[in-house]
Amino acid sequence: MNPKQYHKLFESKTNNAHFITFDHNEDYVVKLFKRTEEKALINEWLAYCIARYMELPVAPACLVEMPKEFIDTIPNKDQFQYTVKHFASKYIENSVNGHEANVKSIINHKDLAGIIVFDYWLCNTDRTRKNVLLQEREEGSYFLWIIDQAEIFGSFSWITNDLHHLPQKIMKSATHEMMARFITDEEDFKKQIKLIQTIPTQLLEEILLLIPCDWHLSLEEQQEIIKALICRRDKVLPMLIEKFIKKVYRPIRNSRINGSSP
Repeated sequence: MNPKQYHKLFESKTNNAHFITFDHNEDYVVKLFKRTEEKALINEWLAYCIARYMELPVAPACLVEMPKEFIDTIPNKDQFQYTVKHFASKYIENSVNGHEANVKSIINHKDLAGIIVFDYWLCNTDRTRKNVLLQEREEGSYFLWIIDQAEIFGSFSWITNDLHHLPQKIMKSATHEMMARFITDEEDFKKQIKLIQTIPTQLLEEILLLIPCDWHLSLEEQQEIIKALICRRDKVLPMLIEKFIKKVYRPIRNSRINGSSP
């Protein structure tokens, strides 16, 4: 597919979310390679593929090519380095972020434990209310999507050594707390851990092999990502989720059942 019309730059921490219509008349949010955040697109692609395997609510995404002549029309183009491919996810229409909705129920509540486990496995330190989108299906009842996984491994610009020193503590996230209110069975957390532990190493390797060469992910970095993911899912994740259940989920769930605010 080819870009047809550039609309605007969405407000975001990175100023790298471009609203573009492509020639089949579908809208995408496109991220370009940014020199100061050189791992952001790598993070987005890896997290997207894993989320799809886990059947989490992420918008369909792909790697797209855009002519340099088109990129030259983008605001602040000097911040970006030209690469052949870019990360594009379908625009989710009729949605608001987590700050803009009074959520009484979440339709896809069975996905929520998986999102939290996913964030802890990948050390996604940026699950704010701006990084979920809510589509209202009935009054006060929403379908929740996750967006913007550019900060997994705790950074847009991690180095190999960082992968082996990722935090092993509960993350402060009002969004995780909000989601925890709607999780009805704590066994959902354990099911998601088991699912993650079935992901074949070969699949993770293939995901990384699809990353464009000009995103500058070295073979050593690929190997270290795999090592860190396997170690974290087997040794760290179960412990972290147990802590989350005890210190966050159960208190919130109990207060909800008892009719008080968490």
